[in-house]
Amino acid sequence: MATSSITQDGDSIVTEIYIDAPPEDVFRAIVDPELVTKWWGGRGAGQSFRCTHFECDLRLGGKWRSTGIDAKGGTFEATGEYVEVDPPRLLVQTWTASWASQVKTTVRWELLQTENGTLLRHCHSGLTAYPEVGRSFRGWPRLLAWLKALLEKGETVKDRWQITSE
Repeated sequence: MATSSITQDGDSIVTEIYIDAPPEDVFRAIVDPELVTKWWGGRGAGQSFRCTHFECDLRLGGKWRSTGIDAKGGTFEATGEYVEVDPPRLLVQTWTASWASQVKTTVRWELLQTENGTLLRHCHSGLTAYPEVGRSFRGWPRLLAWLKALLEKGETVKDRWQITSE
């Protein structure tokens, strides 16, 4: 289960989740195009979307891009640049989403090795000036639960879409 909070100043959404997998596997699932498209997406609560394409140039200053579809068949895109890369412990990237008026924010993935897995601390910041945009990013706990489901149970986007559409 992911725990999430919004910082007192409203600038950040901070989420923590334990994943029963080593940091190397979690990090790879965050940056490997084949794996990202397996976990990033699902249906439920009136919000259905999935990543259909992911690309990344994993290096300082390298670019990343994610595209996908929503429940109505519309497309979305999120893009950015890697500003810190320290596998498998840390990844920091800028984030600009097509559905968020091209506002640039920052996403930080911190992976801490535990006795039996990884504690993933995720922080999406830069939201103070854009409270309406910040609301659209409150779904991170659900996304990170999808990442956990892939790594722990092998559950993919296709599995979730089949399960919830019955």
